[in-house]
Amino acid sequence: MVILGKTKIKDALDAHPELKELLLTLSPKFEKLNNKLIFNTVGRWATFNDVARMGDLSVCVILHRLNEVIGSVAELERVFPECINAVPPPPEMEKPEWVDSVRQLIVLDVRSREDFFFTDIMRQLAALKPDSALKVINSFYPAPLIGMLKEEGYEFYAETVSPEEINLFALYRKKGESPDKNWRERKETFEVFDVRKSSEDPFGAIIKKAQDTPPGTGFKLVQKFEPIPLINMLIPLDFEYETVKKDFFEYHIYFYKKVDVPEESRISTGDKIPVVIQAATPVVLPIVLHLLKSKKLMNLIQIQELKVWRETEKHMAWIVNGKADITFSAVAAAAKLFLTGNDIKMASIDIWDNFYVLTRGYEAKKFSDLKGHDFYIPLYKEAPPYAVTEYLMKQTGENPEDYNVVFGNPFGRPEEMQRRLVKGEIDTVLLREPEASFAIHAGKGEIKEAFTYSDIWKTLNNTSGQLPNAGLILKGDLVRNHPEIIKVFYEELENTIRWINENPHEAAEQSYDLMGGSVEALELFLGRVTFKHEKAGERIDEILEYLRVLGSNKPFSYVGDNEEVRGMFEL
Repeated sequence: MVILGKTKIKDALDAHPELKELLLTLSPKFEKLNNKLIFNTVGRWATFNDVARMGDLSVCVILHRLNEVIGSVAELERVFPECINAVPPPPEMEKPEWVDSVRQLIVLDVRSREDFFFTDIMRQLAALKPDSALKVINSFYPAPLIGMLKEEGYEFYAETVSPEEINLFALYRKKGESPDKNWRERKETFEVFDVRKSSEDPFGAIIKKAQDTPPGTGFKLVQKFEPIPLINMLIPLDFEYETVKKDFFEYHIYFYKKVDVPEESRISTGDKIPVVIQAATPVVLPIVLHLLKSKKLMNLIQIQELKVWRETEKHMAWIVNGKADITFSAVAAAAKLFLTGNDIKMASIDIWDNFYVLTRGYEAKKFSDLKGHDFYIPLYKEAPPYAVTEYLMKQTGENPEDYNVVFGNPFGRPEEMQRRLVKGEIDTVLLREPEASFAIHAGKGEIKEAFTYSDIWKTLNNTSGQLPNAGLILKGDLVRNHPEIIKVFYEELENTIRWINENPHEAAEQSYDLMGGSVEALELFLGRVTFKHEKAGERIDEILEYLRVLGSNKPFSYVGDNEEVRGMFEL
C-alpha cells in the first residue's frame, strides 16, 4: 500500500504496525500518543493530514518517512507529485452565531493533561442541556475529536488562537440524534479494563467501573472467560454489550451505557451517597449480585468499593477502621466488634443454620458415629464452629475429649477442607455453605450429609431449630445520617431474598462463575442454604441464647456482663 494524506492512521498501522514507533518520534507533540488509549482514539478518526496539523509538521515529511520504510516512495511520488514541505492548513470554518449566544458554555482545558481525557469529553457532551455548548482547549489541532463529532452528528466550530491554543466548540445535540445507534463503531475508543492478572477477585472493581461510566460511553473488559452473570447483572442497569473472543483465555467484553432510557427506569445521575460494601464469606454473593440490580437502591448509593472475602477474618479490619458502611457478617463477629467499642448496628439475620457434618465412605446420624475418624472443623478452637460443636456434644451426653478434632495450620479454611474431602484425603468434616453443597455435588454420591446442627439445636431447645448465623451489619453513621438509604436497602434485601428462594435456577445462573462453581452446584447450594430475612430486634432472645452458647467456657463474653450487646440491635 501507499500511505497518503487522506489515509487513516488505523488503516496504515493495521497493515504496518512497525510504523508506530517512527510516527511517535516525529514531533514532541506526539508524546501524548504514547498512551495506548489516546493513540487508539486518534488512530480511529485521524488521517495523516490531521497528524501533520497536530504535530505542526509538513505532511510530505511524514509521508516520505513512512513510505520510505515500507518501500512505497516511488508510488507516493507518482500519485502525489504536488507534495510540498508545508503543513496543510486547517479547513476554513465560518464562526456560527451560537458560539457567542449559548446561555451556558462549559470549558474543558486539556492542554496539560497526559491521561486519557476522551472519556471526560464524552461525559461532558452527554451532560449538555439545550442552549449549552462545550469548549475544549487543546495544544494541537484536535482532529480525532472533530472526526468523532462529525460522525456523531454534532454541530462544532474550531478556531486557532495561537500555535499552542486551539479551541473546539460543540453544541448540544438534540436527543433524537442518539449515540446509542452506533456505539459499536467506536467501541475501540472505550477505556480498557484488563483483569486477567488481578491477584484479587475483580468483581467489586468492575461494578464500580460500571457505576462510574456515564451514559453515552463505555469500557472494554478483558477477561479470561465470558462473565455471563456479570453481563446479566449490568443489562438491567442500562448497559448493552458485545463479546469478542480473541483467544482461548482472552475475551473482550465491550460495555456501553445507554443514553436513551425511559425516564421511569433511568438510573439517577444526581447526588448519591458513597458506600463501601463487603461480605465476610461468599455465601451471600447471590444476594449481593441481585441487590446491585435494584435501580431503586442504585439511585441512592454510589459504590466506592465492594469486596467479597475468601479469608473471612479480613473483613473485621474494614469495620474496625471505619471503612465498611454495609457488611454481611456472622452474628458472633458482629457482637465481638460491638462489645469492643465499634459503632455498628445489626439490622437483620439473613443466613440461618449453616453447620453441616459431611462424611465420605461411611454413614453417620449422630456425633457418636464419628468416633474413630478425624473430625475436621474450620477455623480454630476458639472460633464459633468448634464452640457450637463442643456445646452440642455436651448437651447430647458426649465428651468432646473423646473425639479427634482437627483444625488447620494456623487455621482451617472451609474451601481447603472441601477440596480435601472431595479428593478423599479426609472423610469427616464440618462445613458451612456454599462449601457443603459444592462438596456434595462434586462427590457424586460418595459424600453425604450426616446431620445438621440445627436438627440437634431444635431437639435441645424446643425452638424452630434455626441457628442465627449471619446478617446485615451497618455502620452507625450511615444509620443515623441516612435513614432513607437504610429503609430502601432493607426493603430491597427482603425482596432479593424472597426472589432467590422462589427462583433458585435463575439466581444460580447469575452467580455461578463468580462463586467458582457450576450452575448445577449453585442451584443445589441455593436449595439447601437457609436464606430468611428477619429483623434482628424481633429475634433477639434466640440471638442472645446462641451468643451465650458461643461464649460458654470462654474467657470473653459475646453478650456482655449486662447484656450490652442488645444495643447493637437497636436501630
